[in-house]
Amino acid sequence: MRIGFTSIYAWRPHVEHLSYLAGLAQAGGHAVSFLTCDSDLEHCYTKALRPEVSDFVHCTRCRVGGVRSYAGRGVHSIGSLVDRTVALPACASEWSRSSASTLGRFESDEEFASGEFLDLAAHLDPPTRDAYTAALRWIERARLDAICLFNGRMDATRAVLEAARAAGIPFVSLERTWFGDGLQLLPGENCLGLQNVDQLVREWRNRPLTQSQALRAAGHIASRFLRRNGKEWRAYNIAARQADWPRPAAPRRVLLVPGSRNEVWGHPDWISKWPHHTVAFDALIDQLGLDAREVVLRCHPNWGERIGTQDGHRSEQHFTEWARQRGIHCIASTDPASTLGLIEQCDAVVVCGGSAALEAGVLGKQVIAVAPSNYQQAGFQSDADTPAAMRDVTLHCELDRQTQARRAAEIARLTLRFAYTMIYRVPQFVDQVRCITTTRYEYREGADPARLTELLRSAVLTADDSGWSDDASGEDAVLERIAARDWNSLLDGATAPSVTALSPVKRRWLFRPIDRIREAMPRGDL
Repeated sequence: MRIGFTSIYAWRPHVEHLSYLAGLAQAGGHAVSFLTCDSDLEHCYTKALRPEVSDFVHCTRCRVGGVRSYAGRGVHSIGSLVDRTVALPACASEWSRSSASTLGRFESDEEFASGEFLDLAAHLDPPTRDAYTAALRWIERARLDAICLFNGRMDATRAVLEAARAAGIPFVSLERTWFGDGLQLLPGENCLGLQNVDQLVREWRNRPLTQSQALRAAGHIASRFLRRNGKEWRAYNIAARQADWPRPAAPRRVLLVPGSRNEVWGHPDWISKWPHHTVAFDALIDQLGLDAREVVLRCHPNWGERIGTQDGHRSEQHFTEWARQRGIHCIASTDPASTLGLIEQCDAVVVCGGSAALEAGVLGKQVIAVAPSNYQQAGFQSDADTPAAMRDVTLHCELDRQTQARRAAEIARLTLRFAYTMIYRVPQFVDQVRCITTTRYEYREGADPARLTELLRSAVLTADDSGWSDDASGEDAVLERIAARDWNSLLDGATAPSVTALSPVKRRWLFRPIDRIREAMPRGDL
């Protein structure tokens, strides 16, 4: 096969991951080709994210940290391939909107219809279209049979994905995994796609884990409860303090944990059947007959953080105003109150696709989901993602104690299996690509190059670990320790011994000092 590899943006650790995969392909006897931006795009996401930094600095950082710092041959430049005579598909105007959504951190329908949003998208349209025509010519000139590309969601990366589709060749998108180890490789989808994930989560949810598998999954979950999950790209609420439930006299306790629409806006797999999450919250309050004093809204800690020039004030204002009108207690994004502590004290957690479902589920709490998510096929949630589903939602805390206990145990078990699938089955090359820090990795021998090429040929994601147990006894032992909140003893389960030799992925010698400099820079920078 002739396989193309591209990461338009030189963000850590994705270019290194791409180089690793290209090396695997070459080891398997395949020809490789690369596409990069040599300061060719007048505008891009990185420049728009931090406009206070000059274009020269942005482009210099990107070039010295990009594909050419690993590959000296077979590298094609976007600027040498752009062809503005190529007809663009009618949907081309949509390709930069996901970037605009994230850049502005928009929340409401009114904001997505605003001139500010449309201007941001229009600003990125020309370079996105240039990337598309360049990618088409790259595919033609290099006679590519398939492409592996970073992200595939944002502006120029989306353009490369669309070029592969237009050329009729298979592709996989590459992203960092949730807990760091392995690589997220989704065939035929961009990095937000849910179809491959849904299939694997559904396939494995009814198969018991071995005790060692259960321990590995529990170890990662324990790292969240102990706030030692430093290998996740963004770890929140690290310096949290325990806080009592704000309204202790409430007979029922429902915790709302909303997320931001801008992170998934426009992706068909994430389109909610509710006009907005607050509309779903209104319907849930009516369905369950909740009083305002029985509900607490916890604003996402991410909203209090600045990403580029933007913080999350749009989302926070939207939800805070909704809570104020309903008389619901609202905890600000910057409040150090422990979200995990609130989950421990509540009867049900209402999620909008966020990862708080993991902690809530493993504790056996009822998880009410009002939006699509990567756990929508896991079986542990109470579906409320459509008006029809909402009409069947009831609170588990109103059941008899025996039924409550049985439901809680089943939720915890299914959540543990979901965690294992997301950490050890969905990611590929988990035993070979090992996360040391959020941006630093080590690579081990033993990866099968055919795994990558088969993924491209078949467009089917298979489990990286296909082992399972004939009975649930191994799970039972681990779930007992989870029920006892024995997090410290579980923490070591996430660390598997390294049994193969290192197989380093190195930059070209001239560029090797870059990594020492980059280690001192914030995550997300070059």
